[in-house]
Amino acid sequence: MKIMDEVTGEILVMRDPFRSCVEVHIKGTVPDEYRIVRLARQEARRLAALILFQAERLEGARVRRVEELGEAEPKSA
Repeated sequence: MKIMDEVTGEILVMRDPFRSCVEVHIKGTVPDEYRIVRLARQEARRLAALILFQAERLEGARVRRVEELGEAEPKSA
């Protein structure tokens, strides 16, 4: 399985050839900054859960900010 940002090509996620881990390839601005992070199955699952958790919190924070902005507006009589 490969998932890649097709527009920028900056991140590639795939299984290693031996199917023993998940590899995350991160492109840098120069070739020396290119990184490969290898995650065991449990590490990959935990990282995915953390990303989903933080993404959900972003949505909640956005909703709270909109509500706060609505309360900050002057109320007409």
